[in-house]
Amino acid sequence: MKKVSILGLFAALTLLASCSKDESEGSIRLRLQAVNPPSASAKANENVVFTDFKISIRDVVFKNDDDPSSNLDTDEIQFRGPYQIDLLNEGDALTQTIGTAPVPDGMYKELRFKFHKDEDLPATDDLYDKSIYIEGTIDGKPFVFWHDTSENLDVGRSTGVQVTDGMVEFTVTFDMSQFLSALNAIDLATAVDGNEDGLIEIYPNDQDGNQEIAQALKENIKATADIINK
Repeated sequence: MKKVSILGLFAALTLLASCSKDESEGSIRLRLQAVNPPSASAKANENVVFTDFKISIRDVVFKNDDDPSSNLDTDEIQFRGPYQIDLLNEGDALTQTIGTAPVPDGMYKELRFKFHKDEDLPATDDLYDKSIYIEGTIDGKPFVFWHDTSENLDVGRSTGVQVTDGMVEFTVTFDMSQFLSALNAIDLATAVDGNEDGLIEIYPNDQDGNQEIAQALKENIKATADIINK
């Protein structure tokens, strides 16, 4: 009986070691940042200044290329949220850390998150019922842009990042120098203050007549998202 017990214990330890190996995992630290705030490089927008840029997101998912069952349409969300992220303050680009999440070992090349308009914020918050928010000036005149889009954004890098036991960083960047040119060439000087209240309003249902610019700018912002890793 003693011999059987020893063999049973050995088998259990072997199984435990095997399970631990199969379930080996590391972690990913997720950050978001704005980069390259726009300068007077483009003639059409040389008098445009962005001073504030914020987004609201949720449901961040990472795709493990080494796992055939891993995909971006999954309930296994690493960061649930929602998160309100300030990426530009008075013209200064910011980096915000969302957090660190455990993930199975593997090669990660892509993530998805959802723009999310949060109605649970105070009504006075810039991001109340909005998912993207920008303030700035056009030739010295103040403007505000916002959008309430609720859509997924897939961001990837072909080289990917190998996760093996340790922690790696994923940083999603938004290149603000491309906000007015990434997909659509936007001359923000054509935005008007239709109701003459002293503020140029650019959003889906604005009263100033800038709805087409709002749609084009939203698409440009999505197109500038990229991943850097280290």
